[in-house]
Amino acid sequence: MTVSRSSARAGASATPARADLEAIWPYVPGRHRVEIEREYGIANVLKVASNENPLGPSPRALAALAALDELQYYPDSQARDLKEALAARHGVEPDHVVVGNGSVECIDLVARAFLRPGDEAICGFPCFPRFPIACQVIGVAPVVVPHVDWTVDLDGIAGAVTERTRVVYIDNPCNPTGTHVAPDDLAAFLDALPPRVLVLLDRAYYEFVPPGERFEEDVERILGGENLAVLRTFSKAYGLAGLRIGYALARPDHVRALDRVREAFNTSVVAQAAGMAAIEDDAHVEATLRVNEAGRTRLLEAFDRQGFAAVPSKTNFLFVDLGERAAAINGSLLSKGIVIRPMTAPGIDTFARISVPDRAGVERLVSALGEIGA
Repeated sequence: MTVSRSSARAGASATPARADLEAIWPYVPGRHRVEIEREYGIANVLKVASNENPLGPSPRALAALAALDELQYYPDSQARDLKEALAARHGVEPDHVVVGNGSVECIDLVARAFLRPGDEAICGFPCFPRFPIACQVIGVAPVVVPHVDWTVDLDGIAGAVTERTRVVYIDNPCNPTGTHVAPDDLAAFLDALPPRVLVLLDRAYYEFVPPGERFEEDVERILGGENLAVLRTFSKAYGLAGLRIGYALARPDHVRALDRVREAFNTSVVAQAAGMAAIEDDAHVEATLRVNEAGRTRLLEAFDRQGFAAVPSKTNFLFVDLGERAAAINGSLLSKGIVIRPMTAPGIDTFARISVPDRAGVERLVSALGEIGA
């Protein structure tokens, strides 16, 4: 019997995807080096689009990966060893930790575990776009509160809370603006919110904030039973973006809820081993911060001299207004093998987010912008 590939189950009779998904703008990552190499025929691409670590991975992480020899086995679904290491690092018990395929997965887990259609979730604008996307996938339209002076408007967010509000998302420092809310202001904001509202505090760039300016009450508040979940990542200061490993700190009941919606084997043996090693490599983080501080200072001076306004940053990137020629400048940089992250949303479409590279990368970027001209 011959079976035709075209059947009654094909074409118009196929089950359609949810119509509401058409309203979701998918997350668009920074263009990959390989893509630019192929498109422009340039071998030495400088990517300053995704806030990656210019020093590369933690040497301890690389050594841990070299020692792996049992990749035929599934990973520990609970990532127990890594959770214990993270718990010890933060002064909590392992049941306060959930490990994710990057901290972005933890955002998705929070949306799936705590939101349902009809609820409200609040975020600033601009913010890391994966949170509003995660809300929309669940069927929740995020309530967006514009920043003030490119900084999260805590008063505005607090004022937007209603009886339907279930989750508030704060990225601090903020991606893509690089701004940072002062610890006292954040503490007052948390104290003012209704206890029933879960605050998701994204601290992907925590390490880049000077020690005296960091919000350090998060663990204490979680241990005290506060409705707070904190996101951290290995992608930035630890240089492990390619392995996709991050985590959330939260109350044990929240962690249990996140575990119920988490993929069983969400983090690989490789990622878990690298994370365990990297978390102990303080020297690599300190070297990263030194390179970043020097490079960011040099870029700020160069941008100012060339007529580009950059928002003061507490991160490893700068939010830069390239003006009406933003698209042309981006195209010129691409032709020189330099990849920045142009913003496309209304209100920020003249801006670009530019990561801080190493010293050689900084000088190459400054030189290229000088050739293009403001």
